[in-house]
Amino acid sequence: MFAYGSVAVILVLYLARLGFDGVEIGLILSLTLIGDTLVSLWLTTHADRLGRRRILMVGGALMAGAGIAFAATDQFLPLLVAATIGVISPSGNEVGPFLAVEQASLSETIEGRRRTSVFAWYNLAGSIATAFGALAAGIAVGVMRAGGVEDVTAYRVVILGYAAIGIALVVVFSRVSPAVEVETPTDVSIARRLGLH
Repeated sequence: MFAYGSVAVILVLYLARLGFDGVEIGLILSLTLIGDTLVSLWLTTHADRLGRRRILMVGGALMAGAGIAFAATDQFLPLLVAATIGVISPSGNEVGPFLAVEQASLSETIEGRRRTSVFAWYNLAGSIATAFGALAAGIAVGVMRAGGVEDVTAYRVVILGYAAIGIALVVVFSRVSPAVEVETPTDVSIARRLGLH
């Protein structure tokens, strides 16, 4: 959530500094949200069969890939592709498979009487992390600009930080307890996977 907060406050500014107009920025942001929705839907509906840890690691890798792509190019088409298939949040809200898979895992690994408390702390920690990410990005960009760094370069540093957090998440999720996995995943119909009961 820290990473999402950091990118949310600079993404539109970064795209504008790259020279994109309002329509192009709107298209990138729209495809980011549509792509994140479709990628998240596919990943979360397959997490129990493919492995929750594996899906969380894929989410971290997609996050890192999107960050690297956004920092590496100023070309519209590659950014559109990265926005569509990568995991990046223009709003600071949760994107990717993380929320659904983490909550499903918590539900199965925490005893019933402690669940409400754990979920309350989980959500509070996420909100605080988002706020601190936004604050950290603002401070970092301000410090870099005061030191003579160009805006685009300062924004790229924040986006590379986002990518680095994605890589760190891959490492962290690779070490998550096997207790989060479903012992015998059931094969369900496509309609049920899409939430259509």
